[in-house]
Amino acid sequence: MAIDQRVTSSHFPYLPVHLQIGQRTHDIEIFLDTGFDGDIAVPTDLVGEGRPPDGYLPCRLADGSEVLTPLYRGVVRVGALPSFPVVVIVLGDEPLAGRGVSDRFRVVLDHGQRVIVKP
Repeated sequence: MAIDQRVTSSHFPYLPVHLQIGQRTHDIEIFLDTGFDGDIAVPTDLVGEGRPPDGYLPCRLADGSEVLTPLYRGVVRVGALPSFPVVVIVLGDEPLAGRGVSDRFRVVLDHGQRVIVKP
């Protein structure tokens, strides 16, 4: 019997993820942003105060401006699918998953009602 490994979220366009940044872990719903080329962007509070970044990354914003963002190495798991390493930048006030995450899966945006992710 085959096991259905898809993840379905009826909170469109959010995905349930388990995100680990250093020793901190979060089970959150993250906004799927197909216009973001990176992996994950999070607000400062998800990284934790005082944790030094693993580096910095220049990012071009939607308005064309460029900012230097702190980056952290992390691991993400979408639903119960296998986890994988990601680059996490600190930017904005809502967690975002970009193309670096969504391109690893078959993603169905089902009529603005739900998001279905398959390996």
